[in-house]
Amino acid sequence: MHDKSLKELCEQLSISIATGRNWVKLGKITPQYIKNGVPYFDEKHIAIIENEIRSGKNVALKSRRNKKYVSGNALYRSYVSQNCKNLTVLQKLLSEITWEQILLTTDVISYFVADCALQLFGQKPLFFQYLQGKISIGKYDILLDALIGDRQRAMDFCQKYPAFFAHEYIWEPGEDILGLIYLSCKNMGSRKAHGSYYTPTKVVKKLISHLDIEHMGKVLDPCCGTGNFLLQLPESVDLADIYGTDTDAVSIRIARLNMALKYPDADVEEICEHITEKNFLTEYDRTGFDTIIGNPPWGYAFSNEDKAVLKARYATASGRNTESYDVFIERALEILVPDGTLAFVLPEAVLNVKAHMRIRTILLQRSSVKSLTFLGDMFDGVQCPCILLQLIATGKPLSTAGMMIEDRTRTYTIAMERTVVPENFSFRMTDEEYRVLEKIKNSIPVCYLADHADFALGIVTGNNKKFLSAEKTQHSEMVLKGTDICKYHINPAKQYLRFEPEQFQQVAPLEIYRAPEKLLYRFISNQLVVAYDDRQMLSLNSCNIVIPKIEGMQIKYILAILNSSVSQFVYQKEFHSIKVLRAHMEHIPIPRVGKAIQNEIIAMTEPLICGMGKEAAETCQKRLDCRIMDLFRLSAEEQWIIRHALH
Repeated sequence: MHDKSLKELCEQLSISIATGRNWVKLGKITPQYIKNGVPYFDEKHIAIIENEIRSGKNVALKSRRNKKYVSGNALYRSYVSQNCKNLTVLQKLLSEITWEQILLTTDVISYFVADCALQLFGQKPLFFQYLQGKISIGKYDILLDALIGDRQRAMDFCQKYPAFFAHEYIWEPGEDILGLIYLSCKNMGSRKAHGSYYTPTKVVKKLISHLDIEHMGKVLDPCCGTGNFLLQLPESVDLADIYGTDTDAVSIRIARLNMALKYPDADVEEICEHITEKNFLTEYDRTGFDTIIGNPPWGYAFSNEDKAVLKARYATASGRNTESYDVFIERALEILVPDGTLAFVLPEAVLNVKAHMRIRTILLQRSSVKSLTFLGDMFDGVQCPCILLQLIATGKPLSTAGMMIEDRTRTYTIAMERTVVPENFSFRMTDEEYRVLEKIKNSIPVCYLADHADFALGIVTGNNKKFLSAEKTQHSEMVLKGTDICKYHINPAKQYLRFEPEQFQQVAPLEIYRAPEKLLYRFISNQLVVAYDDRQMLSLNSCNIVIPKIEGMQIKYILAILNSSVSQFVYQKEFHSIKVLRAHMEHIPIPRVGKAIQNEIIAMTEPLICGMGKEAAETCQKRLDCRIMDLFRLSAEEQWIIRHALH
């Protein structure tokens, strides 16, 4: 037995280091001593803490208790194949853990993984006999022992709960069952704090299927976790060419076991040399990789010390917020060989959100996109559209010719060179659609709302239950939300608010709400939905405001343009967002036309503003759409392309 550092204690309790530091600061846990500024804890004291958390005796830590017990429904099914034969076995184990109310510390989770690994190496469920030294898996004992840690502690747990180690697992090539056990048991809060979202095997296989297997060369996964990306590599890729690193010590121990299972004749020393516990951004010094693959952390919570180190080294870390996957991309490009391949699973936001403009600038300067696959939401419990991005480290300005795009329902190749700017990577369009988009922006004189409009957010009350009411009172007035907004007109709201700006969390200047004329648009929407208001109505933050100030352009004319199919085509192809941002509205082209044409458009718009029946409104909007397309001088074929794209 030895005293454990704060980091080791946090790993054992499955809490973040930040939480551990806070517990020390608040006196919830007491270090045995402090050496070089690092708190150390006696193992007996740690055992007492575990028992008190499990029993609920320690009230100070009780708030953590419920988060530490795995639910019988915590099985991360999407991580492995649908027909994975070990799913049923693991579900039984998780149900038993729930029933016994076991505190899932890192040590306990490691015992479950080690028991499974022992069986995958060909042994029966004889984990206790292994701990006693009665059975062996030969040269790979050293890898299993590294995962188990203190054998006596493991034997004590195994004797107390022998039923947990009576389950029978079977070897399934290509299935990371060890990783499945680890991530199903691991605390969800801990995964989120470290930006770790384990990649479903179907996504991993899809990424690898796009690679040039015959020319993969030296391969690295810089955030390898338990090694699933490396497991899915074809057998033709030799272990001598496979490398992985991660900061999670337990994940690395599991990844090494996975490599030993995948390559049964592998040398232990080679596995340990190639699969390492290191920080890719600050400690990993290997270079010269031909292929880099993986799923870098999303939204990792860097410490202030880490941020200072990264800012001094990486361009993508120089902003106010440092996004982990941006820095991973930048570092990966640095250590690839010329014309090497980078293939990452990433949030779609990397293509168009302003915060990632630095990495897009780097990509424009140093690489070309070989393939881009739009996957949508792929991670359990995470609403975040993601992509597979495969880059070639050319060291030259980006070329779009030859780029392959897979957009869920269609696959196409970009044949032409396109103008690409760091503000937005908009590749979600065929060459034909791109030509139409360019014509919309360049064939006639247009103007934009950028620098020619007042934008404002709706009211954020801070407590809707307190401030909103379904009943009208003498002092309250109607307040609109996003769903009250339709194209051109406003549905009667069903909520009322007493306007007391000083009581609200966020509010626009009064003159915005009380403007003689303004446009209201839905914030959460996959299309532009804009209505006209001349009644000085209030709105919540799901219903935002724009007051155009383009000289010579009437507000109702601009309303018609924003609601048109042309504008929706631009919005969908340029931004493809479910949140209508100011930046999106600012970049919708508005044809510069004379007053007579504007009045013609407005006359067609007036009935829609007043409200019409559904069929009459659809007929009116079609006529209006055709007229607006004529303003952009779009041919019948180009109009068909727009309508087909929006279908």
